[in-house]
Amino acid sequence: MEQYESVLKRLERTAKEYTNIAPENGQFLSILICSIHAQNVLEVGTSNGYSAIYLAAALKETGGKLITLEFDPMRAAEAEAHLQEVGLDNIVDVRIGNAIDEIPKCEATFDLVFLDGEKSEYRRYLELAFPNIRTGGLIVADDTVTMRDEMPDYIEFVFNTPQLHSVDIPLDDGIILSYKTGM
Repeated sequence: MEQYESVLKRLERTAKEYTNIAPENGQFLSILICSIHAQNVLEVGTSNGYSAIYLAAALKETGGKLITLEFDPMRAAEAEAHLQEVGLDNIVDVRIGNAIDEIPKCEATFDLVFLDGEKSEYRRYLELAFPNIRTGGLIVADDTVTMRDEMPDYIEFVFNTPQLHSVDIPLDDGIILSYKTGM
């Protein structure tokens, strides 16, 4: 991550404006990707590419690829520029559009899905991506403490679906980590 540090630090100065994840969340995602040797990752909510840099840097180590979805074309362009600046643009497919329309177009089998888009749509995002998440795959949902009241259906789903084992992790604004079982 050292070679990406200057760009990450610069982006951290506008983290609130772009609602970026905290650096420790980026490190957490990197560890997950490397530990499961992820080949395909889906990110819902690119913003300016801060989290995508963490995801793509880990995927560079595993030889994997990232599909990241962003609704706002301006933010997607910023993300692409930042990824190009750090030399990770060849690992990332930035797609512009509504995630609900874009997720069904993703043909990869995902090892990890990172949800950081519209909180009220988390359950719908997961339901759309679920068939493409491999057994043993991980789902990471962000902002699950600070914005929990915006995702009651997601919370109910991940803690009451037999194919998912989920746990709350009190990291920054909260994360729910879910593991897809073979059931």
